[in-house]
Amino acid sequence: MLKMSITIERCKSCGGPLQSLAIPCEYCDTLPGPLPKWRIPRQLPVDRVSHLGRLMVGNTPYLVHGRLAQGTGCEVFLARRDTPMTEMVLLKVGQVEREWDVLAQLRRRAQGTYLSSLLPSPVHCVGRTSVWRWRSDFVHTLEDVRRAYPQGIPCEAAAWLGNRLLEQLTQLEELGYCHGNLSAPHMLVHPRAHGLILCGWSHCQRGSGLDASHGLAVIGSLLGRSPLKAFFSKASGSAAVLKEELKRVSLAALGPSKFCPLSHIERKYGDLRSP
Repeated sequence: MLKMSITIERCKSCGGPLQSLAIPCEYCDTLPGPLPKWRIPRQLPVDRVSHLGRLMVGNTPYLVHGRLAQGTGCEVFLARRDTPMTEMVLLKVGQVEREWDVLAQLRRRAQGTYLSSLLPSPVHCVGRTSVWRWRSDFVHTLEDVRRAYPQGIPCEAAAWLGNRLLEQLTQLEELGYCHGNLSAPHMLVHPRAHGLILCGWSHCQRGSGLDASHGLAVIGSLLGRSPLKAFFSKASGSAAVLKEELKRVSLAALGPSKFCPLSHIERKYGDLRSP
């Protein structure tokens, strides 16, 4: 079995992974100091799904691996470009034109911001099929989280999920947009790195909306008995205001930020789903 080792620097205060020893921890803002090194063996990913067939999108052939999701207007498939310079992609088939157009506008307006790196990355769109780059680490929705934690997620996990959501919604509001459909299947998490991104942008539009309260209510529904549950279920207002309020409430209820991976997801679904 082929294995490789990676070295991860961790924050001595909260235990979270550090991007660099030269910048503060993104989870608790502590400046890094001398840290122990952790060596984590990790098996390389292997093929786990069989090909369902080939699909031509314009002049480009794709090998379709399997269906990932089905919404009211489209189906989402995992596929691989069937050319010498291959890559994994998402194929959306159905009513995709509006989402493609609104995301093109949003990406132009968000250029150079934190939000732009988290928006879906387009490849091309032909007719009723759009192609997007695949992010292998963001494979679990908040519905997956709900099933992996039937008794409720830890309070610390709800806090970082809320923070990541409100960071993105604050910038979205500043650009004059609202997502318009923040449900559990439309929020994807990276359980090991405190990451959250949004998908399902077909209802996105210019103007204000209830993104922040709707999104926080979804996260609150994942909690069991918790001192934070009232905040998540009753939150209302702008994302920027709620982000500061969540920091205050979390500090009062939980103390300083701690790294809290959603490890039960990987135990239930495996470490990687990508082929």
